[in-house]
Amino acid sequence: MTTVEKLLPAFYLLTPQHAELQRVIFNVLRRADGDMAFTLRQLFPSTCSGWGLEIWEEAYGIPTDRTLSEQRRRDRVLAKVRGAGVTTKALIQAIAQSYSQYPAEVIEESALYRFIIWYVGTIEEPENVADLIASVNEIKPGHLDWILGYRQTTEESIRVGSLPRQGDIILWEVDCTT
Repeated sequence: MTTVEKLLPAFYLLTPQHAELQRVIFNVLRRADGDMAFTLRQLFPSTCSGWGLEIWEEAYGIPTDRTLSEQRRRDRVLAKVRGAGVTTKALIQAIAQSYSQYPAEVIEESALYRFIIWYVGTIEEPENVADLIASVNEIKPGHLDWILGYRQTTEESIRVGSLPRQGDIILWEVDCTT
């Protein structure tokens, strides 16, 4: 017996017809409650999905690409939401952070008219780096250049390789323990 059934007067459950009617009403209310919760999730870009995501994309002028995962589409919308307003170092950092689970750090190099976005703790690019590039290019001032970098601290030896234009492979072993 559910909580709501306990609150009903006893005569509502005396006959099978009343009991069945109450069961149907409770199922409809339970479904309506789930639908309401789903609809409320569509009101926020961080929790929307499906048709709600399409509405957010349309509102911010992002072309809908159904071949992308919902999480990637949601990241694009969130980056656009965060990108509204004046471009600051904190804004660029927030947008870079929205595309990766690793911390992002923005270094300004004013004399060189550029900034560097460092992803700390990883040496691999985010899976949706093309969207990151598009988002940063959209919000950055036109006279600034920018670089995307990856930095990871390690206490073990690593091998670094390079492939020069002549085709010779050069390997360095770097001892990071000292």
